[in-house]
Amino acid sequence: METIDIKGKSYAMVVERVKEFNRQFPDGSLITEIISNEDGVVIMKASAIVNGNIVGTGHSFETVGSSQINKSSHLENCETSAIGRCLAFGCGFMPDGSLASDEEIQQAKLQQSKVDEHIQCMDIATHYLSVEFQNAIDNDDEDGILEVISTFKMKGSNKINQPLKSAVWDTLNNEQSQYMKDRGVRLSEDKKVKSEEKQAQISKAAKDFAERQKADK
Repeated sequence: METIDIKGKSYAMVVERVKEFNRQFPDGSLITEIISNEDGVVIMKASAIVNGNIVGTGHSFETVGSSQINKSSHLENCETSAIGRCLAFGCGFMPDGSLASDEEIQQAKLQQSKVDEHIQCMDIATHYLSVEFQNAIDNDDEDGILEVISTFKMKGSNKINQPLKSAVWDTLNNEQSQYMKDRGVRLSEDKKVKSEEKQAQISKAAKDFAERQKADK
């Protein structure tokens, strides 16, 4: 079975594993099925069948748009990975005892690069927002505080980017943290007062309406 060398280890591409399977088991078959395909995430199962018996299975999942190939072919990519793992488990087609195929190795490297890029962006965003947030707190700038808080909301959604919010909050010193706690209490009390005032207005309006109705009779 043809392999390629990656950092001193031999890896077999899925196509080579399939060729070897067909060579050793000309009457064998590879069956794939979609276990789940919801919200852009597909889970595939592959089975290797020889003489009517399942000699190996493998699973894989991919998320649409998670890589360049997954932008248009996440189903196909997922199926390929499932077949590769199936042949590794069931037929032992894993050079150097390595379960992952070359495709999976490259995919893992791509995912790691995306993680590293995300971490770098997170660090930059945290530093920038922390400076803005601390300055707004120190200057008792409510508009500035609200502006920073608004950036915690995910684009196109009311959900909060909790990791970013927590990272920025962790940069506050004790005095700044206490300021935000006191601010939260104050806003809660103001909201309660406004709610009570609104309820009182509604009650008064209802009472006035009832009295007018009574007077008309």
